[in-house]
Amino acid sequence: MRTRVFGLGLMSAAMLTIASAQIAQQLQNGGDFVFKFNGADYRITGAANFSESFNPRPPFRLAFSDLNNDGVALDILLDLQPFAGIERRIPLFGQVISDDGNTAVVRWSGTDNPNICVEVSDDGFSASIKIFEVSGVLTGRVQRVPCGADPYNTLGRNTHLEILKEGGDAINNLRVRAYLFCIENPFTVITVDVFNIRWAGSGGGLARAIGNVNGDCTIDDADLLQVLFNFGSGDPDTDTNGDGTVDDADLLTVLFNFGQSV
Repeated sequence: MRTRVFGLGLMSAAMLTIASAQIAQQLQNGGDFVFKFNGADYRITGAANFSESFNPRPPFRLAFSDLNNDGVALDILLDLQPFAGIERRIPLFGQVISDDGNTAVVRWSGTDNPNICVEVSDDGFSASIKIFEVSGVLTGRVQRVPCGADPYNTLGRNTHLEILKEGGDAINNLRVRAYLFCIENPFTVITVDVFNIRWAGSGGGLARAIGNVNGDCTIDDADLLQVLFNFGSGDPDTDTNGDGTVDDADLLTVLFNFGQSV
């Protein structure tokens, strides 16, 4: 009896901790978020002068990790392919600016030096350029919304956090510096400034990796039953650790995190 009471006490303490978790931590716990680019303007100066706008792009998933080993797993790799057809991902490191438990402001920023020659042809501008520097910053306000289906139909689970652009061009911009025609010369340098970026996102929920195998916002009997039902199979939706088999490890993951909800 004493052991059982102790166990229940631990579960209650864990649930209390989860209930009071800060918004940025809840975003991180989801493991990723959907990024929806709704358009922007850009200006090219230097060896060429040109202004145009980017059209909206389909939503895509951005996974979280701790790229700079600072203990905050909110870093992302921003893919440039959807914007300008460039096969390059630039690291943007996540920083929690504020978090009062109801809303949080998170800023992603970083610089990359790819030194690659690429063909760029998109939304009005076409040329070969050698990119030697890319820098960017995105700032979002993260706030709780009712748990429900991912509005962008991208993550495969329910979400409970909405991310809205926070602030103006100073903290939401992208800059590319390159040599026009891939000719390294001071007279061929161009600067591409992307501004008036319009974006939003969705995230949160609970990740499959911690036992939320049915994709809702709670780890409960339904997840446990799904693991038991698929035990011994290779069902990818129930394989929490991605090792190809639904086994004891997946069952223990659900049991260890049982009761978590957002």
